[in-house]
Amino acid sequence: MFLIACSSKADIVVTPNIQPTDTNGIGKFTPVVQSKVNISTPTITIPTETIQLPTSTPTISICSPLENYSFNELEEAISNPYHPPQFGSDDPHQGIDFAVLNYGMAVPGNLIQAVMDGAVSMIINDRFPYGNAVLVETKIKSLPMDWLDILNLPVLVPTLEAHSSLTCPLISPEPSWNFEDRSIYILYAHLLEEVDFQVDDEIQCGETIGRIGQTGNALNPHLHLEARIGPADARMKSLGHYDTSITPEEMHYYCVWRVSGLFQLIDPLRLLQFIR
Repeated sequence: MFLIACSSKADIVVTPNIQPTDTNGIGKFTPVVQSKVNISTPTITIPTETIQLPTSTPTISICSPLENYSFNELEEAISNPYHPPQFGSDDPHQGIDFAVLNYGMAVPGNLIQAVMDGAVSMIINDRFPYGNAVLVETKIKSLPMDWLDILNLPVLVPTLEAHSSLTCPLISPEPSWNFEDRSIYILYAHLLEEVDFQVDDEIQCGETIGRIGQTGNALNPHLHLEARIGPADARMKSLGHYDTSITPEEMHYYCVWRVSGLFQLIDPLRLLQFIR
């Protein structure tokens, strides 16, 4: 369980009580987010047991997010690179933008594919800034151990201070997520049409997610690909911000996703390097 409250007049302090954190950054934790100015050093509990990793090597593939694009071609298609912000900030760029060019102009319509097997965690329909988008969860335990070593996924830190000017309402009841395990979440945004999926639908690597569009805060047609690691089994109805039509619940989840520290950023290219 957690609370999140942020405003232009308060700092966010994420103070998780970390129990195990192993070399792959898979930790058991119970985060509490509270509005606070004075920060005390949290106590770290030495783990007495750890999360069991798979004893056999899982079989999973990494697929290109753009149909018929190799990893090298994806690098050439980057129109806005990954530029992670300082913690708690919402700028400058928390993912990677891929654009398909035709005579030097970015064009819509190219098919977007799932990067990994997973389950739909959230669907966003025409909300600012992501437009039409879908979030897909892949459990970390499903990844091969040697991949985890190469990915060097972020580990939880005892205290995370955020300085955010976002409006972040509280909601009730609090989400019930699995803080015993962690997952990788990949967001596919600015899609041309609303996606034809439901939350919890299973997605296969290479399955069509949608088409490149220009919905939300997109100045030209492109795919915004954003990757984070967070608590397993997270489900959110929708999220958005910076628009008067956005609901308090959507603003809450936007803050949780973008600035709370519960979902830690990953450079998408670190995942895409495994495309074969």
